[in-house]
Amino acid sequence: MTKQQLPDRSHRSQPSPLLKKFANTILNAASGSPIVDVACGAGRNAFYLAQLGCKVICIDRDLSRLKDRWSDGEISKHLTLMEMDLIADPWPFGERTIGGIVLVDFLDRSLFQFFERSLIVGGYLLVETISNRGGNYLELPRAGELRKAFERSLEFCLYKEREAGPRRIDAVTVRMLGKRR
Repeated sequence: MTKQQLPDRSHRSQPSPLLKKFANTILNAASGSPIVDVACGAGRNAFYLAQLGCKVICIDRDLSRLKDRWSDGEISKHLTLMEMDLIADPWPFGERTIGGIVLVDFLDRSLFQFFERSLIVGGYLLVETISNRGGNYLELPRAGELRKAFERSLEFCLYKEREAGPRRIDAVTVRMLGKRR
């Protein structure tokens, strides 16, 4: 395969466009409380928030890709790394201790209750599910599922769904920003 035939993966090192659009809103509402980048991967979203001066807690079961980018520079002062299995390990944050939560390309419904409990009043939850590629639709929520899961605790600033996979599946991609009531 020639270089021109390789797929463009540059977006994987860039922050989520949804996060870029709402980063200042999330940062301002956090009022100095940390923002958690759940399943942070290589840290593309965490580094972006850190560049804005935000305290970011990066959580992933394997932080090696993020550590490869780690430096002792100014940005690293804003990052706290927590290597843990988000599905098996207990959620490490108490009630109303987190200023914002960023969840991009990962979805585990068992975490929703902890997100609601940990967010400060006025804090934001940003969710962007994986995209609709190949068999990814099998991991995606059903239409209205995320709205229903958070409608009691969040005021939605943005909630967009897009059909994914075969029609009989009722799967959707979701882009969501909600503010804790």
